[in-house]
Amino acid sequence: MDHFQLQDEVQALQKLKEHYEHQLRLVGLELCDLPDDVCNLLEECAELQKVTQLHDLHLEYLKEFYYGKLKEHLENGITIAKMQSEIKEQEQQLQKEIAECNLLEKFITSVNKRLISESEMQRNKIMIEGKIQNLQERQGGFNVPDDLNIDELVKKVERLEKLKQTKEK
Repeated sequence: MDHFQLQDEVQALQKLKEHYEHQLRLVGLELCDLPDDVCNLLEECAELQKVTQLHDLHLEYLKEFYYGKLKEHLENGITIAKMQSEIKEQEQQLQKEIAECNLLEKFITSVNKRLISESEMQRNKIMIEGKIQNLQERQGGFNVPDDLNIDELVKKVERLEKLKQTKEK
């Protein structure tokens, strides 16, 4: 608003004030004669009119204002319900994600416990290769006759064990 509009509004309000004071004088009342609680109620009424922008207290305006506020209240209630529902869904999703993260962390921990370092793996490989070479050298010094049948030898050992068990009983 520019300065001239403000001046016009102030002048209009002053004229309205003078008109209301004149009306009160006709009835025999002065604003300064009113008790403090009545003045407080008038100030509160003026403040409500300012906030609600209802200057005429006709029933149709009050109903319109009431239904407008009721509509606003219902829309806000619906919005709140939707947001609360969305918050619950987000919290549930968050709990699922946290559970999945915990599971993955446990998996990583168990895998890290089982992992063998590369240097340890090299040592194990060298030890196994050494044992293989040692066994091959031993096998080379051991002459196995060509006519030796391992299956037949195993069967004979099993028969001997059975005989031994029957004798012990």
